[in-house]
Amino acid sequence: MTQSQQTIEPWLRGIIRCPQCKGELTDAVHGAGEGAGHGEANPETAELRCATCRLAYPVEGGVPVLLVELSRRTDG
Repeated sequence: MTQSQQTIEPWLRGIIRCPQCKGELTDAVHGAGEGAGHGEANPETAELRCATCRLAYPVEGGVPVLLVELSRRTDG
């Protein structure tokens, strides 16, 4: 298991919410063909997604980075 694929602690997972809209966040993986282009490898990255405001927050080493400035827009 790579560092970006580590799971978030269950106690933390139960209390975190989207900092933008306070909505529920769901586990997801970004990469493996999503946005990959120009022949470059795009490694899979764990993230938390908000379906309400369509933002995705990266998870680095099992720690969610819940900064709107570092989030990315999703299509759904």
